[in-house]
Amino acid sequence: MAAPLHTDSGSAPIGSFLRPRDKLRLWVMSDIHLELTRGWDLPAEDARPQFDVLVVAGDLVPRAERGVKWLLEHVNDRPVIYVLGNHEFYGTDVDRTVEKAQAAAAGTNVRVLQNGIARTGNVTFAGCTLWTDFAINGDARRSMAIAAERMNDFRKIRTNRYAERFRPSHALARHKDSRAFLEAELRRPRGDEKFVIVSHHAPIPEMSVSPSGSGDDPALDAAFRSDLRALMSPAPDDGRGELRPADLWVFGHTHQSFDAVVGGSTRVLSNAKGYGPWPGQQATWDNQNFDEKLVIEI
Repeated sequence: MAAPLHTDSGSAPIGSFLRPRDKLRLWVMSDIHLELTRGWDLPAEDARPQFDVLVVAGDLVPRAERGVKWLLEHVNDRPVIYVLGNHEFYGTDVDRTVEKAQAAAAGTNVRVLQNGIARTGNVTFAGCTLWTDFAINGDARRSMAIAAERMNDFRKIRTNRYAERFRPSHALARHKDSRAFLEAELRRPRGDEKFVIVSHHAPIPEMSVSPSGSGDDPALDAAFRSDLRALMSPAPDDGRGELRPADLWVFGHTHQSFDAVVGGSTRVLSNAKGYGPWPGQQATWDNQNFDEKLVIEI
């Protein structure tokens, strides 16, 4: 049997679900938005693709512990990597829901990663919400002010054990922590093992003709994306070890599909459903290119 999935915290392995394979098959999706979805579900078991690990890159449902419950009800025979999106924090405290989700997932096949890692065989997964640095438009201060005024994130999320409203400055601080975490992991020595990053927010600036994920409003793009391409190219040892880019970076949040190699080393992928389907429109959701059976090999 292939090695079971372990986390860096030393928790119990997910279980020996995986058959020996040269490559791991990842079923990838994000932005399912169960709270705004009617008439859609995962394909029935006999209609599902062949996969080894399910990867969910955030925005499954508000309150991450509910997301864990749903995942356990729908996929209980394969490892699941679950990273929280901004919507997971709606109506709750930004730290408390992570704690509840990780407690709900303890000892199960689901791993909730927030600046954490999990390993199976020769593949390491590093996961975080990521948030953004608000900098891609060239004026982070202005972008933070616009986001504070227009985005539900900064009305519906609490922090400091519910004592205060979550603000763009909190998101920026968490982004810096997550970037430092990812860079440290990328600088750790790792033989021939594969490395996969899963984040909710996008690690690249807009790379399509029209902005997406921000309601076609470029002023909000900085709240959806950061430019982390520096982590997608090799870098020499600066005293912290040589930086070796990830093989794959999965993200969500923008409600778009994306698949390209960036920096010559990292495949960057998004397969987000977005809101919907809506009543009377059973096959309609934000991203018409969403593939509910998308599987890639790593």
